[in-house]
Amino acid sequence: MKQLFFCGLAAAVMLAACQGTGKQASKDSTANASAVAATTMDWKLDRTHWKLKDFPGSRVQVPVTEKPIYVTFTDSSSQIQGFLGCNGFGGKFLATAKGDLQISDVVSTQMACPALDAENTLVKVMGETNRYTIEKDMLRLQKGDSILAIFTAIQP
Repeated sequence: MKQLFFCGLAAAVMLAACQGTGKQASKDSTANASAVAATTMDWKLDRTHWKLKDFPGSRVQVPVTEKPIYVTFTDSSSQIQGFLGCNGFGGKFLATAKGDLQISDVVSTQMACPALDAENTLVKVMGETNRYTIEKDMLRLQKGDSILAIFTAIQP
């Protein structure tokens, strides 16, 4: 038992020592890799984490939150899920290769949150969406030609 404790302690000390060096380089290389991936990948609606960036044409601002506001579409089960800023949500979707998109049956947790403007707006946008476009790492939810929300692709 003592050997296991000391081995674990030694491993923790070595890990902590290793993390102290090259932290900035690791952060920079991760940012560079993400930038390269965003410009070279063919992002798909399915299985991509889409982080909310903006509600064009709306006065509602996307709040800065500890955990990003995002949506993820799972084509195999026609499920959409994500995080609204305070509450999690799930629902159903139907998408075509031509860019048609219908999101329905959206339900969310009901935690009391100080600011629900972005959450309520995103739920409303999902209900109004009838099209989507993806260009590079940007997803646009649309109603006809009007852009309702813009998302950027992020690594989960």
